[in-house]
Amino acid sequence: TLCLGLSLPVTGFATDKPAAPATAPPESAEPEIIFNAKLFCSLKRHVDLPFKGVITSLRVHSGQRVAKGEILATYRLSPESRMAIQQRLAPPQISEIEMRRLEMDRALVPMVNKQNELTLLVQKKLAPTQSLAQISQEIALLRKENTTLGNNLSKARHLAQQDAELLGDLLGTALKSGQVPREASLTSPSSGYVIGVSPEMREGAELSPLPGAFQIGVMDPMLLRAQAFEIEALQVKIGQKAEVTLDALPGKKFQATVSRVAWSSVATGPDQPAYYEVELQVPNPDLDLKEGLKARVVLRKSG
Repeated sequence: TLCLGLSLPVTGFATDKPAAPATAPPESAEPEIIFNAKLFCSLKRHVDLPFKGVITSLRVHSGQRVAKGEILATYRLSPESRMAIQQRLAPPQISEIEMRRLEMDRALVPMVNKQNELTLLVQKKLAPTQSLAQISQEIALLRKENTTLGNNLSKARHLAQQDAELLGDLLGTALKSGQVPREASLTSPSSGYVIGVSPEMREGAELSPLPGAFQIGVMDPMLLRAQAFEIEALQVKIGQKAEVTLDALPGKKFQATVSRVAWSSVATGPDQPAYYEVELQVPNPDLDLKEGLKARVVLRKSG
């Protein structure tokens, strides 16, 4: 038996195809950042019911446009509220300081007369100088105390004046000669739209002080607030444009502009993912957008 050995070349077979050279991957479309956001009024003010009373009129409703200073509701002050306001308009400490100063002025008169008499007697060497020095010292102390009381009185009157102005703002009317009105009003602190009315606010209702009786908001423009992951947040710049869509408004698209990017993360723990707050402004001339609606934001990555 014969065995023949054949030596074959180390090259590929004829049927093998040459390897294709490496090529760069095709360029993809411009990348986007997509995140969910929520709509908020660009400015929102709360109007509180500051005193107990009975609602006599409710002049606005949700969605109504109001001007700054416009009356939202009126209410009749309860007797205890009027009494408390009257006490604030005439603080008892002012009367106490005035009485102390008056008593001090009266006490100074005989002491000054005695000082004058002792001065003449000392000049004639009919009284010791020690007596004159002692009463002069007492007069100086009384005058110093009187000056301090005068300063305290000025401060108390200034604070009372400021409190009277504050009360006028709370009551919706200027207070004249310290008189407390029987009826007060709630007014709008800014121009905008009534975006919220407390369900407790009804004509004829007797209410205790109520926070958030009304909410006034500016709805054009609206704000979109979102939380972007750290990698995406670093690519978001103020002034970037974005496209906004809402499930609640199918078929409509809105244009937004990045107005704020936070420089600190929402989460601070080392093991927690870092998200940054991003804010965008959205024009809303037709008032289609309402506070609380959720939106989808598509933002082109920068450069």
